[in-house]
Amino acid sequence: MLCRRALLIFIILLGFYGLAVAQTEDDSIIARIERSEFMKKRASTTNNAFLATFSYSALLPVGELAKRFGFCNNIGLNLSYKVKHNWLIGIEGAYMFGSKVRENQILAPVSTYDPPGNFIQAYGDVGTISLEMTGFQVAMRTGKVFKLSDKHPNSGIMLTLAPGFMQHKIWIRATKDSYYQFNSDYKTGYDRLTNGFMIQAQLGYLYLERKKFLNFYGGIEYTLAITQNRRAWNFFGDNGSIGSPDKHTRADMLIGIKVGWLIPKFTNKDSEQFIR
Repeated sequence: MLCRRALLIFIILLGFYGLAVAQTEDDSIIARIERSEFMKKRASTTNNAFLATFSYSALLPVGELAKRFGFCNNIGLNLSYKVKHNWLIGIEGAYMFGSKVRENQILAPVSTYDPPGNFIQAYGDVGTISLEMTGFQVAMRTGKVFKLSDKHPNSGIMLTLAPGFMQHKIWIRATKDSYYQFNSDYKTGYDRLTNGFMIQAQLGYLYLERKKFLNFYGGIEYTLAITQNRRAWNFFGDNGSIGSPDKHTRADMLIGIKVGWLIPKFTNKDSEQFIR
């Protein structure tokens, strides 16, 4: 009985020893692969990838746009493709919004005198409304990532340019059934709908890793748009005076800070590279 127990213990110990040796050999093989010139080269090689970027921008209007709006926001989606040499090309769209409207006298002639700034509703009640900024941007973006280290070949300083289209207007937050003077037919005389060609530049840092969940972008952006008012007639001027058509060509500018979270889909797999 004692001999059987001793033999069983010996077999178990022998099994553990074999597993330890095999594990050591496997670790040694993995270590050699990781230290190989191929793996070092692969680690410092840039990759092709589809990128989906969700972004937010905090923007300050400049130039003529600053006369109409104050601080505003921008949320967007960019779909792009990054090639092996870190060039990018893609399309994006963004929604612009803000609560600061500086041309706030455009409704003065149709507001109440006492109390000032209120409006007569459809059933004779007195109410208030608010003016806000709303708009959008669409663009085709192209640029390049300049890597700073071979350890992070897909990351680095990113510079992009984006020609596109920008539109903005004054949004009158009022229920059309409550205010006849601001229903869909009359709002067009107040909202200053404006749009035109834009060019946007971005400079920042892109962090992109194959095995990481946290991939991000952060930087500054500058937008210049050459726009015009698209309404046939403005009911009132910026100071409440009698309105007129507006055919003036505007230079609308925005400068701000942009951050984004990226979801990458790399198109070249490690296993395929290793077999080659």
